[in-house]
Amino acid sequence: MRKEDTVGIYVHIPFCASKCPYCDFKSIVTSDVSEKEYVESVLRELSFTVERESMMGLPLESVYIGGGTPSLFSPSSIGRLVESFRKAFQADDECEITIEVNPDSADPLKLSGFRAAGVNRISIGVQSLDDRELKALGRAHTAEKAVEAFYAARAAGFDNIGIDLIFGIPGQKPHRWRDTLLRALALRPEHISIYGLTIEEGTPFASAYKNRKYGASESLPEESEEVEMYSSAVELLTEGGWRHYEISNFGLPGHFSVHNRRYWHGKDYIGLGAAAHSYLSYPGWGRRWWNEPMPSKYVEDIKRSGEAKIGRESLEKDEAMEESLLLGLRMIEEGINGAAFMDRFGVYPREVFKKHAGLERDGFLRIDGEDIFLAPGGVLLADEILAIASSP
Repeated sequence: MRKEDTVGIYVHIPFCASKCPYCDFKSIVTSDVSEKEYVESVLRELSFTVERESMMGLPLESVYIGGGTPSLFSPSSIGRLVESFRKAFQADDECEITIEVNPDSADPLKLSGFRAAGVNRISIGVQSLDDRELKALGRAHTAEKAVEAFYAARAAGFDNIGIDLIFGIPGQKPHRWRDTLLRALALRPEHISIYGLTIEEGTPFASAYKNRKYGASESLPEESEEVEMYSSAVELLTEGGWRHYEISNFGLPGHFSVHNRRYWHGKDYIGLGAAAHSYLSYPGWGRRWWNEPMPSKYVEDIKRSGEAKIGRESLEKDEAMEESLLLGLRMIEEGINGAAFMDRFGVYPREVFKKHAGLERDGFLRIDGEDIFLAPGGVLLADEILAIASSP
């Protein structure tokens, strides 16, 4: 029942040099769509959306350019996007502008070009600092190349660098994960994200494991080993000064991801590009829409009408409350803010989250007044607790 006074932008660049066998993101290796044609389409969609939603001049809090592999694009193309965003919205020096980069496409000149184009935060898909694990993941880079990319980003002037790491990799053991963590911590990135590998349906990984193509040395870690890996990451990172502000995310003070926090706080963002999703919290209890995933069809649709929607939905009040509970619980430090929840929905979260008392008694939740948080004992069972939070 509100209209945000700020906006975020997500741009999806779906092109990749190669497709990782575990990835189920919307990405494509070959396409007849040129870089120039794709950028032109994104800019046309931007203009159409800004006009339709009467957003011109709104304060712009964050931009996130993801993929795919956005670092395949030239700095001049990224610069055109950033300049257009700044013209359409109010963007001061505090506006966070992030681009995802793969180590194998992160040469020093390109990184310097991105920085000159106005990008002020970079997210590097390191995934592992163990060459055996990178090979198991089908990654094109080596651990040495990932470290080189990090230092090249520093040399290019980036003082806000995030790295992504994966645990639960085939053949991985807790001591090898710990070695990766220690090497990562030695780099002192401002932000570290850790993700447990999941075998997604439709990926080569899913097919390989279904058909048992991997040998014993490449078997997936046991659940107990993954728990140990996650716990060791929390311990090492928090001891090193990174704050555990979201289930999978750690940041040095002042370097939490502004853009991702918009998602977790249920704030407005528009998605541009093939397969991009958008969310606006108004009218009513919010709405979202999503775009055509194939780049060629996306470009055709944008040329014809200025938009490429293939789906949309409006939220009911109970759906909006459920999402607010689920997203709030992910925020380790902030939790579900009772006052904000009441302000939006007219009830406190405890009135909706009926099973909070039992979870608090068992040590999985912490209640402070009207605010609800995951307790340390509940973080490892977050998925189960989130499911309970959304059940009647």
